[in-house]
Amino acid sequence: MSDPNGGVAPRPHILVVEDDAIIAMDIAMQLGKLGFEPLGPATTGEQAIEMAGWLRPHLALMDGIAAAQEIRTQSGIPCVFLSAFTGEEIQARAKLTDPAGYMAKPFTEYELRTVMVAVLAEI
Repeated sequence: MSDPNGGVAPRPHILVVEDDAIIAMDIAMQLGKLGFEPLGPATTGEQAIEMAGWLRPHLALMDGIAAAQEIRTQSGIPCVFLSAFTGEEIQARAKLTDPAGYMAKPFTEYELRTVMVAVLAEI
């Protein structure tokens, strides 16, 4: 990426919200390989809200619906939901927060790249 002034633009910052340390590390590694700057991880919704407020990421990857709504309301930061649950009820609840995207776990690097590129193109 380059900026209009001819320099290299900073990598988009992505807040990783995941309570499982191994999964969080895997997500961060995948994001790094794809050219993004992973932040965190935040391990709770409260921590995610705090970190989003002072780190100001471009977006957050998370599964907490209430925390995502709070982040969106307080900071205007879009959230992409990551969930091991793909039921219609979960997706319907997530849609109420106007998510930037939704991914079911486990996901491939290709799926992650596709969603990240699409979401970041919109903001």
